[in-house]
Amino acid sequence: MVKEALHGLNVSIIGGGSAYTPGLVEGFIRQKEDIPLSKLVLMDIDEHKLNIVGSFVQMMLNPHLPNCELILTTERERAIYDMDYIICQIRVGGLEGRHIDEYIPIQYGVIGQETTGPGGFSMALRTIPVMVEIGKEIEEKNPSAWLINYTNPTGLVAEAIGKTSKIKHIAICDEPMVLQESLASFLRVSPERLFFDYFGLNHLAWARHVFLQGVDVLPKVRQALEHTSVEEVESLFDEELLKDPKVRTELVNTLRIFKDTGMMPSPYLQYYWFTDEIIEHQMKTGITRAQEVIEMEKQILAGYNQSLQEDKRPQMQRGGKWHADMMVGVIGAIANDTRDLFIVNVPNHGSLPDLPYHKIVEVPALIDASGTHPLAMGKMPLQVKGLIQSVAAYEELTVKAALEESYATALDALTCHPLVPSRRIAKSILDDYIKAHEDSLNYLR
Repeated sequence: MVKEALHGLNVSIIGGGSAYTPGLVEGFIRQKEDIPLSKLVLMDIDEHKLNIVGSFVQMMLNPHLPNCELILTTERERAIYDMDYIICQIRVGGLEGRHIDEYIPIQYGVIGQETTGPGGFSMALRTIPVMVEIGKEIEEKNPSAWLINYTNPTGLVAEAIGKTSKIKHIAICDEPMVLQESLASFLRVSPERLFFDYFGLNHLAWARHVFLQGVDVLPKVRQALEHTSVEEVESLFDEELLKDPKVRTELVNTLRIFKDTGMMPSPYLQYYWFTDEIIEHQMKTGITRAQEVIEMEKQILAGYNQSLQEDKRPQMQRGGKWHADMMVGVIGAIANDTRDLFIVNVPNHGSLPDLPYHKIVEVPALIDASGTHPLAMGKMPLQVKGLIQSVAAYEELTVKAALEESYATALDALTCHPLVPSRRIAKSILDDYIKAHEDSLNYLR
């Protein structure tokens, strides 16, 4: 049977001024035969960044997708109406807001991180109201569209959207793809040949087994790593990526956890496994990750500007191949009805019986034109079940606090998080967040 050609898609990116966007567009260019674009709308409230990134994207499209119409806009409605797929990658409060999220808990001896612990809590409380508004606007103005959400904290955002609208949406994170492709490189096989027995929550998940032709390869990989230097492992990753000390530390810590447990963790498990080491480092350095990223973004945007002046494209630096392939791959699986397998964030309808029904979980799922079909991953191992269950309770309370605009529930949520040592400290951090993020968190007063 001859495969029917897919018509050109109308795709928008809310948060299109992000430094991630050119990398994402590069993914569409790589897969243009299977996932053709007819129209691309970039929407952002930061007009300065939008114009820089948008001009650079136009330069990318010209030789490869010359018939794709590019529209730049600051109006959200234009990114919703008449779109087949709406990609969302916003950051409410910008990188300055992230700096506040990370800085405040460090003052109390608690880890300051973008999506994990108090930082992720603050980010969720600021982001959920905006994402709920976007979901309702899609439901009203373009209910046939798919929302592909990459906005963090992904799991909590997905849970809130699912409770407040009936739109078609899939929440994704590229961390599982990073693990899959890295392990495939180590084994010298194509990533599609590996099946990950993967379970947990977004940024709190594990590969319990990884099967190649029916055989779990993790025991052999664990044994091989005992005789493999860190430098050899690092050679599997992009050289540009590893220039970032944070990424190198994540890699080392991920391997430490793998050697201890025999399971391959999400890199974010380091914040729970090595809490004392990380907070000591954060307090000693005196700067947040957000401050580092702000400087990185300035350099990347300057590079885009220089390339526009010289009419020459630089190498992608932020976002990269994994981000693009995950996002574009999910869109292609829906548009082409392929039933491809991806690890995504979906409502728990029996995939993980140790977690509440409807709770958003991160598990493998087949994806086709009707959406996601999650696989059943069974009971979680006892040594990690308690941690995942306690963070799941924190997530449910945080979503409840945002939707009900409840200070008391927000305090319960932060107290519940394993990285927060006491209710007194939870209250101090929460009050500081409300004061610092007055415009976006005044609904909790």
